[in-house]
This record gives sequence, structure tokens and C-alpha cells, in this order.
Amino acid sequence: MSRPAAPAPSQVFNNELIALRDFVKILQQEQQALVAGEIDRLMPFVNEKTRLAASLGEFADQRSRMLAAASLPSNKQGMEKWLARLSTTDPTRKIWAALVKASAEAQALNESNGKLIAMLLQHNQQSLNVLMAAANQASLYGPDGQTKPKGGGRLFGAA
Repeated sequence: MSRPAAPAPSQVFNNELIALRDFVKILQQEQQALVAGEIDRLMPFVNEKTRLAASLGEFADQRSRMLAAASLPSNKQGMEKWLARLSTTDPTRKIWAALVKASAEAQALNESNGKLIAMLLQHNQQSLNVLMAAANQASLYGPDGQTKPKGGGRLFGAA
């Protein structure tokens, strides 16, 4: 029984590029929701990012196996050596350049979104602190129905 032929590298890289561009779109939509403060819209993005990240991981594994089969290391230098072996007209070169560009865009968006999330968390924590402080300052009602200040410490000058 013969083993099915492995897809051409250009096809694998093109599929990876499609997935990476989808990932960038999700990051852009996530950023729009974060900027608009529409936190309720974020959960579907998390699920889709997780799915796409798994898919991108599979593509990276395929690339690593391809480089290993060519006795090259699975890193930037290995990829550059592999590309250097291709003809200058091979479409894989152009696809790889687009992959590198999209990857840089995804990384920048992801970092930016992380900063936006950190800012929102900080804002929420500050709001919570204000509410907690206000709750701690609230007056209490005594048995007579009159407000009395919170706390039961001694009054200065009292014997």
C-alpha cells in the first residue's frame, strides 16, 4: 500500500498563510471590541484564537518535519537555507515572505491587545477600589434608626 504524497511546501505554506491571516482578523476584531469597551464580545474571539493557534501549531510542526527531512535545523536559519535551495521563481518564496509579514503583524496586534486588556483590568481594579472604599465609609444605622459613624474606637478626650 503506497503512502499518499505529502502536499507541496507552497500549498502547506499557503494554507498556513490563510490561517494566519484569519488569526490577524480575529486579533483586529478583538482590538476593536477592547477599544470600544465591549467586553461581552471577547469570549468568541478567545475560542476562535485557540482553534487557529492549534492549527498554526500544526503548520509549524509540518514545517519542522520538512526542514528535518532536508537535514536543516527548525529555526530561522534553517528556513533561510531551505529557501535558498529553491529557484528564484518558486512561489514558496513569496508565500514565505507574506507569512513572515503576517506573523509580525499578529505579534504586534497580540501585544497591543495584551496592553489594552491590562489597562482595562487596571481600570476595573481602580473602580472596585473606589467602590470598596465608599462601602467602608458608609454610615451605619443604630438601634434608634439614626446614622452613626462606622467604627467603635474611643473618642479623644473621653474618660
